[in-house]
Amino acid sequence: MSDRTTDSEAETVETWVTEARRKVEEGTFGPPDLDRMVSLYNRTRQRLLYVHAGSPSIYSNVVAAALHEPVAGSITEIDPMAPELPYETVHAAIVDGWRVIHFPSQQAFFDDREIDVIGYEFILEKLENYHD
Repeated sequence: MSDRTTDSEAETVETWVTEARRKVEEGTFGPPDLDRMVSLYNRTRQRLLYVHAGSPSIYSNVVAAALHEPVAGSITEIDPMAPELPYETVHAAIVDGWRVIHFPSQQAFFDDREIDVIGYEFILEKLENYHD
């Protein structure tokens, strides 16, 4: 993932540092200023993982997956022939900290040779902190 600071974020940090120096000199620098620094430093990004399983059960084997990273211009394609999948089951991804935000339809089984769909699609998210 790219950890580049945008111009507006850099200005905010630069402004905070200038103000913090002034407060240190005046003796008015305190805990709220540190809290503000942490909020400028910590940022959260949403990562998405599309997982296609053999059935709508979270314990079913994964047949394909695609990890979508929060990076501008990123293109992700599902490769059902990929030699290694990130997880064997949706449950394994949940244990690793991913949250399911979309469950597949619980309708009757379909034969994916007749429909242009790969298994039952789960969409998972993971919110992670990053630092500029």
